[in-house]
Order: sequence, then C-alpha cells, then structure tokens
Amino acid sequence: MKNLRNILIALTCLVSSTAFASMDVAEYERLAGTNVSRCTDPISTAECKVELDYGLAQGLITQRSYDWGVANGYYPVIDRNDNVRAICKCGCFEADTNISVWSKEAQKVVDIAAKDINAQHQLVALSADATLSAMTTGDFAIKTLTQGPEKPALFVFDLEDGTQLKVTQHHGMLLSSGEMVAAKDVNLKQSFISADSQSPVKIVNISREFTDKDVFNFETESDDVASHIIVAEGVYVGDLIWQNQLAKDLGAIAVRK
Repeated sequence: MKNLRNILIALTCLVSSTAFASMDVAEYERLAGTNVSRCTDPISTAECKVELDYGLAQGLITQRSYDWGVANGYYPVIDRNDNVRAICKCGCFEADTNISVWSKEAQKVVDIAAKDINAQHQLVALSADATLSAMTTGDFAIKTLTQGPEKPALFVFDLEDGTQLKVTQHHGMLLSSGEMVAAKDVNLKQSFISADSQSPVKIVNISREFTDKDVFNFETESDDVASHIIVAEGVYVGDLIWQNQLAKDLGAIAVRK
C-alpha cells in the first residue's frame, strides 16, 4: 500500500510538472490586443520590457514569444499566480514631437515637445461631438504620462506641408477617412487631417528611424473615445488609450462625417 501511494504521488507530480507549458509565439500573437479589458494600466516602454523579461525568466513565454513581443511592442499581463492574463500594447511619441496644449499664460494653443509636457498641461483633443466636417476640440487634463526607451525603429511620416511626425509602430493615426489605424499600417495612398486647415494632408514619404532617446505618451482625462484623439505635429493622432483599451477598434471609423 505504501509503495502504491508513493507511485500515485510521483504520478501526480509528473502530471503537474508536464501540464505547464510556456506560451508559444503563435498563441502570443493570437492573444495580442484581444483581451483589452485587462489592459487597464498604461505603462512605459521600459516597463513593458520588464514584464517581458519576467515572463521569459519564469518560463511563462518562450524565447520566440519574447522576441516577437519586443519587436512588436506587446507585453504580457501576469497575475500574482504567474498566469498570463492578456497581451497588451505599448508605444509612444518621439521625444521632440510637438504636441498641442492649451497655455493658460498665453491664453491660446501652443506646441510643446513631448519630453517637456507635464501633468499641469492640458492637451488639445477632439470634443465628443466632433465630426469630419466639424473637428471641434477642447482642452483636457492629462490622466497619465508614460516614458521609456524604444528598441524597434520609429515610423517617420513626411507630410506635404513640410511637417515630419515620428511615432512608434503601434501608435494610432487618424486618417482623413475618419479611420484610426496603427502607424505600421499607414500607406502613401492615405492622408492625415490638418488641425489648422481641417483638410486632408498628404503623406509624401514613410521611413523608419531608430532612436536612443526615450519615447513619450499621454492619456487625456475623458470618458469619450473622440477625446482621446490629440494633436501632434499639426495632425490628429490617438493617445495612449488607442494603444491599450481601444486597440480592438484600430482599423474602424473613429470620427464620422
């Protein structure tokens, strides 16, 4: 009887040890951006890397999953029992990107480099009733600021008005069609919307560029989807929410006619 009990214990241990398997890259990609309800805490790119490092060290994800996560900007959400609950995005603006904010001192909208923005600034973002024919805006407090290094190359957009915008590959970009897409999915046949003229501005070139500076992002204090669309380098783009909670809506119409 004692020998039988020892055998059963050994079998139980064997089953327990073999039941666990690291998440492979196919499953990691499949889950990326799907369970967005768990992407509730926007984190910096540096923090994303910490989560990826932990997941790999604990054997929760494979090396290929880790490499894909680093390259594509997705980190695992891991609970206290070391269960992977979701795969979420991270991504930001290049440090010197001009972001439109409301200046109390000047009593007008001014542009400030992303690296110089703090919680005291108010971001210019679309109002809840904004449409493509009437891009009305408001001034919104900053709920969250993130900062961290970025390993993958940034997407660089050269526009017909001479403006250049640099963002991470998963950053939400508002097209003149009213559709919000990730930077990596934008092509030269598409156009953005000028915040000054309220008309389409053509993209004349798209390139990639690595940076050794931190990248930055922000989240407006608003419950409305439209008010998470801010102004960077004179065009409308998504804030941090479009890379986390609203990731599932990328590719859909964000602002209607």
